[in-house]
Amino acid sequence: MIPWNRGHKHECKNLKPVADRELPKAVLGCMEILVRRRHGLIDDQTWQLLCHLDSHVDDFKNNGNYGGIELMAMGTSQFSATQEIFNTNFVAAMYARILSNSMTLMTPTFDPLGIVIDALLCHLNHSCDPNTFIVMDGPQMQLRALKDIKEDEELLISYVDPTMPYARRQTELQERWFFECRCTKCRQGPTLQEDEWAIKPGALTHQYQKIADEEIQRNEQENLASFVGGSLDERRVAALQAKAFAMYEAEQRQTEPTEAIRIIEDAITLCIEPNLWPAHRQPLPALGDDLVINMLAVGNYEGAWFECAKRHRYVIPKLYPQMHHPIRVVQTWQMAMLAQYLASAGAELAPGADMALIAAMLINTISVTSRMSHGPDSAFAKSVQQKFSEVEAELLGKFGSKDAMNVAIQRQVKLLAEMGK
Repeated sequence: MIPWNRGHKHECKNLKPVADRELPKAVLGCMEILVRRRHGLIDDQTWQLLCHLDSHVDDFKNNGNYGGIELMAMGTSQFSATQEIFNTNFVAAMYARILSNSMTLMTPTFDPLGIVIDALLCHLNHSCDPNTFIVMDGPQMQLRALKDIKEDEELLISYVDPTMPYARRQTELQERWFFECRCTKCRQGPTLQEDEWAIKPGALTHQYQKIADEEIQRNEQENLASFVGGSLDERRVAALQAKAFAMYEAEQRQTEPTEAIRIIEDAITLCIEPNLWPAHRQPLPALGDDLVINMLAVGNYEGAWFECAKRHRYVIPKLYPQMHHPIRVVQTWQMAMLAQYLASAGAELAPGADMALIAAMLINTISVTSRMSHGPDSAFAKSVQQKFSEVEAELLGKFGSKDAMNVAIQRQVKLLAEMGK
């Protein structure tokens, strides 16, 4: 990171006239790049890498969005006071590069903070079956391996959520990055677990056939992102899927946790009641994730725990089969911290369940996997290791030895699985 007196003082000066406005993150990012280049804070090699990123200007012109980009570029140029150095066409192209190549800036536990554009990492190609995952640790970005990588094998990340169905991945990639994915996963089409249904489309109950027909009539244009097939049964399933995703997107825009929970529960009912969705098919897992977050927000800790237990048993192993997958590690950490809180509150969630031991069991797992998911020297892995040392010391004082402690923990494994039913 560039120290404040080398970078941010210039940005603050330029942002002062617009401090009372809420500017788009891409505008702020573009301003930062232009201002830093103007003041010599971006070296020539990094600058060339940035300029080499595809701007997709022709694609934006073809889809009718370039006019908005030009308008944003005019404002960016004015606010950054770089008009004499960069003409409007150049600024528009740089703004388009940010729209096409920026990544979401996240905490180590994947809470979004903003956007980031890295001159090197943004050149990584996409696969829906990636072999690497980007993890952020403070100002540092790390590329962590998800699987064994052979010498000279290309490093690949996923631009989209690879747990989404085939048509939804393809639609998002086409709309934002303007390409059809032909990765090893996509070459198999909608035949993998992301596109599995719990029942055949033709087995829908009459009630849900009627609901689906009403959705088809209500929406003149069928949602390409939810495409399943051309038969009436497949169109019905696609209509229900489009409705479920629309409800998911609506709850994500909701700022009131109670209302978000209501929408989520209605959407989950839509998925579960017709017996159509397996537990691992999106958007059901994403709805479950958001239900946990909103339940925690309203203080329903026991409800959040049982949702975590179901996710731990049925969803995580399917979506993230690698034990060290960063998302699997973070979700398990969230569950461990909730278990520890419930233990401190004296909650009795199932006969014989010891939440302190369950928390210790989960933290023990994360103390190993976080070193691979985030790196042994990362702040996250170190905090997990510190927590494990504290928990282990406390339990050793209670049980007297590691052997006795481990025997007691193993008794909780089955109880944890039972709570996930």
